[in-house]
Amino acid sequence: MDLEIFFTVVKDKPVFLICNEAVAVFKEYNISRHFTSKHKNSNYEGMSEYERKQNVESLCKKLSGRQNLFKKGNTIQEAATHASYIVAYNIAKNNKALSDGQFVKQCMLQVCDVLCPDKKNDFQTVSLSRKTVTSRIEAIDKNLTSQLESKIGQFKFCTIAMDESTDINDAAQLVLFIRSVDENFEITEELACMRSLKGTTKGFDIFREFQEGLLTLKVPITNICNITTDGAPNMTGKKSGFIGLFNQNYPGNNVVFLHCVIHQDALCKSALNMKPVLDAVVKLVNTIRSCGLTHRKFRDFLQSVQSEYSDVLYYTNVRWLSAGCVFERVW
Repeated sequence: MDLEIFFTVVKDKPVFLICNEAVAVFKEYNISRHFTSKHKNSNYEGMSEYERKQNVESLCKKLSGRQNLFKKGNTIQEAATHASYIVAYNIAKNNKALSDGQFVKQCMLQVCDVLCPDKKNDFQTVSLSRKTVTSRIEAIDKNLTSQLESKIGQFKFCTIAMDESTDINDAAQLVLFIRSVDENFEITEELACMRSLKGTTKGFDIFREFQEGLLTLKVPITNICNITTDGAPNMTGKKSGFIGLFNQNYPGNNVVFLHCVIHQDALCKSALNMKPVLDAVVKLVNTIRSCGLTHRKFRDFLQSVQSEYSDVLYYTNVRWLSAGCVFERVW
């Protein structure tokens, strides 16, 4: 801080307290020339030393106040952005609707009115609109994918577990999980990707999506030592299945192929002739749920007898153990 020409140092740069301008080159000549050319005829030129000191201290306080204001604003904005990412992450993790961010913000503001009313303006700056939550989730997805790709580059060996099934919209989805070990024997297990199968779900379609998924994550085929499938024919076929196509495209590979464990329920269903029982149960469930009035009366009946379950489930003909869940509710 200089009393003669009213300047101070901010981040290794001379800043004039009168005009708040900074000089690019920190040299005595440049500083003196700036004061002479712009402030020579100002009221500060004829001040006594005491008046200069008082004015310099006052100007320094004003400059410091402006800096703290900007710093506080940046800190609050950064905290609000961080909070927005936290809420978006939890919305995605718990499979909630993207528009729930606005409901969460409304709850936050009402809680703030009770606990800390003076902080309400800070909570207002947290953006949780549907568009913002979507962009936050996309940014988190890119960051997690980038972290996984950086880890994949350090993998020495890895195994792939894959499964293909339909979702609630009857769209076929292929899920790939990767488990690997690096040179420090650190084991990583992550969901690698989920690929949508458009049209058919033959072995060729699965193999194509498998290749594109590994290519996106830059997983070397030579590092794969094991692949586990769900045991379906389009996976295990030796010619047109996934395994057959893999061996044809990568001959001489050392990959060990495994299939998922056969559940006891599936073994019982294969050993016993359960078709008559299953058909009767499915027909019964469909009859109850096909008519709205019948369905409502049945649910009221279950509630009146204090049943453990409040409704019956539809049977879905997929490779999941849907039949067992339906039987459990009916019996």
